[in-house]
Amino acid sequence: MDVLKEFVIQLVKEKGKITFAEFMEIALYHPEYGYYQKENPFGMQGSFYTSVDASESFGRTLAKGFEETIKELNLAPILCEMGAGSGMLANDILNYYKAESNKFYSEVKYIIIEKSKYLIDRQKELLKEHIDKVEWISFDGLNDFEGVFFSNELVDAFPVHRIININGDLKELYVIYHDEKLQFYPDEFSTVNLKEYIGKLGVKLVDKQIADINLDAVKWIKDVGEKINKGIVVTIDYGFDAKNLYAPFRMDGTVTCYFKHTQNNDFFERIGYQDITAFVDFSALMEYGKESGLNVVNFEPQWVFLLQSGILDEIRNAKTDLHRTRIKSLIIPEGGFGTNFNVLIQSKGVYIPDTFLYNKKPYDIFEQLSEMYAE
Repeated sequence: MDVLKEFVIQLVKEKGKITFAEFMEIALYHPEYGYYQKENPFGMQGSFYTSVDASESFGRTLAKGFEETIKELNLAPILCEMGAGSGMLANDILNYYKAESNKFYSEVKYIIIEKSKYLIDRQKELLKEHIDKVEWISFDGLNDFEGVFFSNELVDAFPVHRIININGDLKELYVIYHDEKLQFYPDEFSTVNLKEYIGKLGVKLVDKQIADINLDAVKWIKDVGEKINKGIVVTIDYGFDAKNLYAPFRMDGTVTCYFKHTQNNDFFERIGYQDITAFVDFSALMEYGKESGLNVVNFEPQWVFLLQSGILDEIRNAKTDLHRTRIKSLIIPEGGFGTNFNVLIQSKGVYIPDTFLYNKKPYDIFEQLSEMYAE
């Protein structure tokens, strides 16, 4: 039996039951055997494939948008990426500045918040050309931040609690060990925070419907707001607002696993060897973010965000049809990365004019999209 699976079984036997959030925390972040601590989960060799892996144009486009944001809003030239993964996005952004915007490159400071030592070492190796521009800090070490704080596919990897409606009563789904296997068992909520969340977000489930509640995301967005003095927060991830996320047709929740680019729901198999994720509740980030001073600037599909940021320039300048196709996969609304990916933009301590880059009107966006299909 795998070491981590045996660890989970022994823990469950000792405690009687654990929350799914506890299980997910162990599977992904166990110091020695967790998925993100010992594997190379990114790109073609890993379990999942991100927008960053699809094309360097994703990072180049973010670089353009962030530079324009900093200049338009008169922010400090500081970028802070939380959960930088392989470091590819940071590298693509800094490569763009060095090649295309040398003056800004000389001014910019890039902060990375990462808790995995394995990933930090990997990032430092990849970013050695820009090492004097990058600083690694802990989340606790970020205070009075000014600039652009952003994350890409971070929040979906936070552990979630699973709840279920059973004949009108909401229960939490715990992990137990029964009949020689790990399985779910419904019981009372493990924390009153679940009840508060459900009330605040207006979560209503039909009978036998399961929902995934990300309490870590609540704490995270509150902390982010507290740590920012003047700036913009950009959260890129797959997920929806609460109305869509908890719709009756999502009977089984959104937790899923990825193993070598294959999706499955075998939560209790390959523990530590496969990724476990859940769709992000962007309504929660908006509502709880307000408690620490974060104002909603916009909530929009990723393809709209990338068009606003200038990705059409990347399509026009693509050297091959293959490169052009990869870039288009980032913004095609039907399929690709344009389907479930959304972007939340929040601000604190800064005036947002109507002319702001990410306040463009829908007709401007569709005009740009028409241009893309014509090319």
